[in-house]
Amino acid sequence: MDVFTPAERESHIQNTTRLFQSVEDIHEVENGFEFIFPNFDGSENTAQLSEFIVNERRCCPFLEFTLKIAPRDKPISLLLTGPEGTQEFLRAEFTEYRASGSEAFS
Repeated sequence: MDVFTPAERESHIQNTTRLFQSVEDIHEVENGFEFIFPNFDGSENTAQLSEFIVNERRCCPFLEFTLKIAPRDKPISLLLTGPEGTQEFLRAEFTEYRASGSEAFS
């Protein structure tokens, strides 16, 4: 996280916290996880996801991001994958945001 200025780091942490508190479910995939977000009528979640991806690429260039934005009645999917060890890294980084009922981060 030392690629950020202190203000950028704090902003990224706040955005990540808001975003991942809305996670509805988490699925384990090969070398990563799929995070499921609600798809609101507004663009708030997609804007937060875009900001998250831009910033996360700065500090974690090994991650691959796949964002699937479906019609409004279906959830948004963010796939985070990478090389071997990525699941363990993501589990350590995002444990506090674990979706209720999800066993992926247990």
